[in-house]
Amino acid sequence: MKTNPDPDSPIVEYEMGYGADEFAKVLNGPFSGDKSPYECRELGRHNWSVQQPGKALQLTIKVAQKLPRKLGLFNLPVLDVSFSFGATDAALRERFFHRFHQYFHKGGG
Repeated sequence: MKTNPDPDSPIVEYEMGYGADEFAKVLNGPFSGDKSPYECRELGRHNWSVQQPGKALQLTIKVAQKLPRKLGLFNLPVLDVSFSFGATDAALRERFFHRFHQYFHKGGG
């Protein structure tokens, strides 16, 4: 997963091992489900607005599918994910990414 070197940047970019539709299922399912503090609204195909009712979280997420990585016989999906924050304080961003990493982490360790 690549990240921006500046955590205070209004745009954070990741490269993830997800397909775009798989990412959408997790984002709109478990990540923002009934017990979640977050609400996702689809703005367009692979483009979402994320809010946290009662909080000043301003976030737009966009994803773009890239060509898969080939490792021998395996094809691994590659997805560019862009998080665009509006006027959102550091504590809200940190809480968002804490939950995001819990729900989108793949693999062992």
